[in-house]
Amino acid sequence: MMLDSIHCCEVLRNCKRKLMLMGRVSSKGFPAGLGLGFVLGLLVSTLIHFSMSLSSPSYCHCNQKRQLFHQSSANLSAGNKSSRVLNQKGHRILCWIVTSPKTHSRAQLIKETWGQRCDRLLFMSSAQDERLPDAIILPVNDTYTNLWGKTQEALKYIYTHHLNEADWFYKADDDTYAVMDNMRHLLSSFDPLTALHLGFRYEDPNNGQHFMSGGSGYVLTREAIRRFVEIGLLAGNENSIQFKGNQTNNSTFISPCSIGHQGLEDVNLGSCLEKLGVTAGDSRDENKVERFLPWSLEDMICGHRKYQPEDYWMLREWSFYYPLKQDMECCSHYAVAFHYVKDYQLKVYEYLIYKLRLY
Repeated sequence: MMLDSIHCCEVLRNCKRKLMLMGRVSSKGFPAGLGLGFVLGLLVSTLIHFSMSLSSPSYCHCNQKRQLFHQSSANLSAGNKSSRVLNQKGHRILCWIVTSPKTHSRAQLIKETWGQRCDRLLFMSSAQDERLPDAIILPVNDTYTNLWGKTQEALKYIYTHHLNEADWFYKADDDTYAVMDNMRHLLSSFDPLTALHLGFRYEDPNNGQHFMSGGSGYVLTREAIRRFVEIGLLAGNENSIQFKGNQTNNSTFISPCSIGHQGLEDVNLGSCLEKLGVTAGDSRDENKVERFLPWSLEDMICGHRKYQPEDYWMLREWSFYYPLKQDMECCSHYAVAFHYVKDYQLKVYEYLIYKLRLY
């Protein structure tokens, strides 16, 4: 822009010299000189206007707009390409949500928000109604004490009907908000063909047993589900197989899992998967900060310190496998899931993550 202004000034000086020469023209050539002077005057006026427009704010603003447009177009193209890559085979995610008739309206909110980013979305309940007509009805009494039985039946259903439709299987409660883009980023670091279990990890201080929190949800690979159903649930049947380390054989044996319907879902599942040789992976980010959060964002940042063992029943019986960090350092910049999210907060999180932009 500076070079254009210098060039314009040089042209103006040349025009000035020509006009001075014209003043010396004899009276005989006066009409011709007058006409030439008029043309040169128009040229000078045009050049002055052009020079001023080059340095005007509106010209700069338009240039900036054009640059931003081209940059945004390039970013959008790159983002679409990235999404296509992430959704290729090896990154397909089936999400299954545990819900109940009394909270079907909340399940509908999941459909409208983060659930739409799953490659497949299933709702496991005990009944269907007009709010959730596509709910999968499981043969379990819908009570908190039967959550373990509900989980068993849900995994058996997925094993039977959807096992080859995805590479990763994410379980969440209906008061969970999951950031699926960040989940794909997390899962890209793991092999979907292995027997793997990911989530927020608790530890039993009495026996060192580990399990992933059912609240913020956990991710299983296809192989983990296969072992759970074929070995953990069907052991003792004529088609069952025994798993020892990395070897299998055709002998039958007593199931390593607690088959009754009652019990803590995530605790029993963690114990069962450990016996089946399913690896409990570390889902924290590169700075060792949690990505699966057991509470809402508000409580993680502002109130998680109030959850002390004497006040919170789970922390009286369990402890965090990895110590939580405090305040604004509590949560990864690539957080994957939050738990205890209220109905209205599902849309608040959706807006803050996917709609809000910085100017």
